Amino acid sequence: MIQATQMLSAKTLADPRSRDVRADLASMAGGERQLQLCAVEAMDQIRHWRRDFAPDRVVPYATARERISGPHVQADGAAFRSKGNWYGLKFKCDFAAGGEAVTGFAFLVGDPVPRARWDELGLAAVH
Repeated sequence: MIQATQMLSAKTLADPRSRDVRADLASMAGGERQLQLCAVEAMDQIRHWRRDFAPDRVVPYATARERISGPHVQADGAAFRSKGNWYGLKFKCDFAAGGEAVTGFAFLVGDPVPRARWDELGLAAVH
């Protein structure tokens, strides 16, 4: 797995263009908020790691249920969408007390998800 050395989601969420996302996060319960914060961190980390990816969506539970344990989230069956294609993804995401900020993140990008499986896995072709 690639271990992130700098967390990026806080900067993304501080951007005025993320106002709606911040409002949505504020209305979510703890576990769902953690998953969504991890999704933001995942997109930022993937984009930072490889500029040819442009992730616009993450599904933490595409092929396997995520595990949330206290301040830790592990998603071994996640997927992300980039430029209209879906790719497998695994990530581990850690939080500060209260679950408001990502403090650790590691990820591994997998193979492209075959288009024939998108509907079965609930992966949308477009927004």
